[in-house]
Amino acid sequence: MTDTVKLYTSSAEREVYENMAALYAIIVSLEYLERAFARDSISAHDYTNECNKLLLQYKTVSQMVSAEELAGFTHKYRLNCPAAARRLEVGIPSTIEHSSASGGTGNNARSVAKAVQDFITTMDALSMEMRSVDKLHPLLTDLLQSINAVPFIPADFKWKPTF
Repeated sequence: MTDTVKLYTSSAEREVYENMAALYAIIVSLEYLERAFARDSISAHDYTNECNKLLLQYKTVSQMVSAEELAGFTHKYRLNCPAAARRLEVGIPSTIEHSSASGGTGNNARSVAKAVQDFITTMDALSMEMRSVDKLHPLLTDLLQSINAVPFIPADFKWKPTF
């Protein structure tokens, strides 16, 4: 009963098993990290740092594991890690994902993206020789509203009180 079982016969096979072990450890660690954050057992700052680290490790290790093995990995090894699976699917820590509710960087990025989108749309309309007020006014209105929605624009910005 003390015989050792060899999982591999070559160094290439050994590498595959080591990569799958690392992948397993990352997924389980991410699950426990998500649970700890949900229970408020870890600060948001520490959670974000550790989650980013685990997500980067996952991306690195997943490139070393074949696509077939990666696809059915949690099912094959009977991993019950729904929080980790969700975090891996999203690809960012929940503090960043849900920061828009608290006015964090996610909201800033979303507001800036909307302002840039409206600016490009307005510029495209002008480059297509649209000059009528009824076509430009809605575009300019949207542009000013989206610029004013950007939270980090100072209150003394020249065009802020316009709308």
